[in-house]
Amino acid sequence: MDYRAFENQYYIRLDKGEEIISALSSLCEKEGIKAASVQGIGGCEKATVGVFDMEDKTYLKEEIRAMLELISLTGNVTVYEDKPYLHLHASFAYHDENGSAQTLSGHLLEAVIGLTGEIVLTASDIPIGRKYIEDLGIRIWDFDRKSDESRV
Repeated sequence: MDYRAFENQYYIRLDKGEEIISALSSLCEKEGIKAASVQGIGGCEKATVGVFDMEDKTYLKEEIRAMLELISLTGNVTVYEDKPYLHLHASFAYHDENGSAQTLSGHLLEAVIGLTGEIVLTASDIPIGRKYIEDLGIRIWDFDRKSDESRV
């Protein structure tokens, strides 16, 4: 990973073999980023996305290994249990075994760069926390809690 910061924006290049979520989490820890928006594009070799099952409160996962065009990466960074918490969604384009163009989209659980990743992270000066809502099975924004007090 290489990056440059310009005021509150970070222009990030991820390299082959780097995993997007862990790389961005490390950057946020290093730079002390506690709230940000994320957008990006690139080329991946592996991705796992999920769609949330509201009854089971788990993600229905789909993994793919192929040349994947990361056509859209969007999401945010907040704080949960005093660590960066990334909530990202992604869309990938690829060709199936018949050569037909396909897409795969959802909540990003993992993505490994196969070519390069170009990501822009826009940081905020005001931290945003998260709190767990048991009935929903998810962590939502909590504007009143900004640090480890948002634990569950």
